[in-house]
Amino acid sequence: MKLCFPVAEDRGINSKIYGHFNSAPFFLIVDADSLETETVANIDPDNPATSCNPFAALKGHQIDGLITAGMGDSALQAMHLCGFRAYEAQSENLLENMEMFKRKELPESLVQDSAAQGRCSDGDDTADSGSGSCGDAHEH
Repeated sequence: MKLCFPVAEDRGINSKIYGHFNSAPFFLIVDADSLETETVANIDPDNPATSCNPFAALKGHQIDGLITAGMGDSALQAMHLCGFRAYEAQSENLLENMEMFKRKELPESLVQDSAAQGRCSDGDDTADSGSGSCGDAHEH
């Protein structure tokens, strides 16, 4: 079983889960049985000058689950369309979350309809200068 975690730096199974899926510098794919890891840069391999492109970065990888600390609705919907299921990390500890996943204790990430619920801008100037993005301080 292969699990994918967004990480800021590759420290193997001692890596810490990065707080925001889309802007993670790397994805660490871990074989839950052997603990072997593969690091994937969050870029489009066909256009390495780009960054923050998880869909292109993970395309073609066999992944049984994404374990993230944060993923927006659009990214989650796109990952579902790509056949990936996402789960909510319960801490930044990669191994702890992997064990919880194996015991089926991690909640699956669900679309929250954030814009409709007022947690993100709907295009007016009241939140994040009308950019249509979350007002949270993410690194992009």
